[in-house]
Amino acid sequence: MRIYEDLRVVRARLAVMQFLVVSLVAGLTAYFWYLQVLRGKTYRALAENNRSRLVAIAAPRGPLLDRDGRVLVENRPSFNVVLTPEHSEDLDATVSRLGRVLQMGEAQIRERIARRGAPFRRVVVKSDATPEDVATIEARRLALPETDVEVVPLRSYPLAAAAAHALGHVGEVTAPQLQAAEFKGFQPGDLVGQAGIESQYNLSLTGRDGFRRVVVNSRGLEVAEAEHEAAVDGPSLTLTLDLELQKAMERAFVGRPGSAVALDPQTGEILAMNSTPAYDPNDFTGGVEASLWGRLTSDPDTPLMNRVIQGQYAPGSLFKVVTALAALEEGVITPSTTFYCPGYLSVYNTVFRCHKAAGHGPMNVHRALAQSCNVFFYQVGIRLEIERIARYARLMGLGQPTKVDLPHEASGLVPSPEWKRRVQRTNWFAGETVSVAIGQGQISVTPLQMARVAALVANGGRLVRPHLVRAVGDKAQPVEAPVDLGLKPEVLAVVRDGMWAVVNEHGTAWRTQIPGLDVCGKTGSAQVVAHTRLARNPSAHAMLPHGWFIGFAPRDNPRIAMAVMVEHGGSGGEAAVPVARQILEQFFHVKSPDSGVSLAE
Repeated sequence: MRIYEDLRVVRARLAVMQFLVVSLVAGLTAYFWYLQVLRGKTYRALAENNRSRLVAIAAPRGPLLDRDGRVLVENRPSFNVVLTPEHSEDLDATVSRLGRVLQMGEAQIRERIARRGAPFRRVVVKSDATPEDVATIEARRLALPETDVEVVPLRSYPLAAAAAHALGHVGEVTAPQLQAAEFKGFQPGDLVGQAGIESQYNLSLTGRDGFRRVVVNSRGLEVAEAEHEAAVDGPSLTLTLDLELQKAMERAFVGRPGSAVALDPQTGEILAMNSTPAYDPNDFTGGVEASLWGRLTSDPDTPLMNRVIQGQYAPGSLFKVVTALAALEEGVITPSTTFYCPGYLSVYNTVFRCHKAAGHGPMNVHRALAQSCNVFFYQVGIRLEIERIARYARLMGLGQPTKVDLPHEASGLVPSPEWKRRVQRTNWFAGETVSVAIGQGQISVTPLQMARVAALVANGGRLVRPHLVRAVGDKAQPVEAPVDLGLKPEVLAVVRDGMWAVVNEHGTAWRTQIPGLDVCGKTGSAQVVAHTRLARNPSAHAMLPHGWFIGFAPRDNPRIAMAVMVEHGGSGGEAAVPVARQILEQFFHVKSPDSGVSLAE
């Protein structure tokens, strides 16, 4: 009996020991599974990075060239101070030391570390570091083995603020962008296009990064290179811009806020584009400072806005070209139709005035365009009615984006009774039609849209698609064929003759006369406040009308069409015409004599 009791005790003890052994083996098995399966990649990476490191080689972005191959945007070598957090024994101490050495805030460095993405990815602590920064880091290589200095290509804009809105700028990829499909493959810290051509063609300009796999010693210092794959540069982009014409446009706008755009009326190629005031894209390449960004975004002159495609203004008398085309095409008037201008027109007890208080007398469409007679076009607008005016305006590309290859283009507005009922929930009034007929009221356009209107008169009624890129690398970009609007040749001829008279028959743009060159144009003054309010304070600059000019040259087989808009410049003849003349002089390589003071419109 006693023997059996002793056996039960022994068996119980064996069972406990067996349980302990099985538990220990199971625990070890689970732990080994955790280490080798769940955490295997991490520990393999740690082991590998104790012996070797993968160093990315940034690929230069493709340069931007003008139509003749001259450099508009290029790259320059720069230095980045980088940090690999996993190689730091005490990351807090490393961050503190780097902050002191580079004179940076620790919070800024920690934010960059938090945004880096994958483990063992180098963090750019300071981009475009100064030679002093580089020397400081190199002198402390033993004390800071987790840091390094890498040479990277950085965007350079030799023209500075010139053509800034067309060319755009680069900047560090943002967190929201990293979530977008078009930025797949980019990592925190990468530079991408953030505006203009740089943004629109970001993927085309981006090259393929290379890498170096280097062997390091126990201190983290490089001792050998195990593998190397060179970076592939991004392809160049050949633009339609003409560098010399761009410079001339910039010079013509010195001290004037506004915009101008010149294009080939046959193809839609943009020859030059200016928006003033502008900014220097070089300020963005290494990361824009918060103080500068604050000044740019809060500046009431909006230097970040591309006025050519984002500025929306009343076209003023430029719209008379559209009204004339519509009226002649619809048969509402003929070239011989005459209206008498006494200086005003009364419509439903509201008096609408002409810019010439004494009146122009009898006016046909030719003379009305040349002298920019409001009363003539009031009468035409009443006969056309708003529905047909709006239909022809949209036919000519107004009230919708031009689809130029730039981001964030505005559409402008062509008002109509349907639009007013939907948006303002009220009916359309006849007086509004009178205002729209001369480009006032609630109608708004962009300068690029009006340059396209000038181009369609020049090229025989074909609506071109403006574009800035000719070729990506050695591959020409496809060009969208112009759309024939079906306007009668005789109608276009009447308006073309009227625009020729604006310049050559003592019209409002006579100062654009250039010997030996037939220039056609139209001036405009777009009100920003009522005439009565301006009369009370005529010296207030912000109340002055915007000065416009559109035109093309030469009259036969035109090679250039343009739009010029000077904000608060007063009349188009005083403000925009001198700018247009300088652009034409550069394009045709001529110099016209000073014509004195222009006519006000």
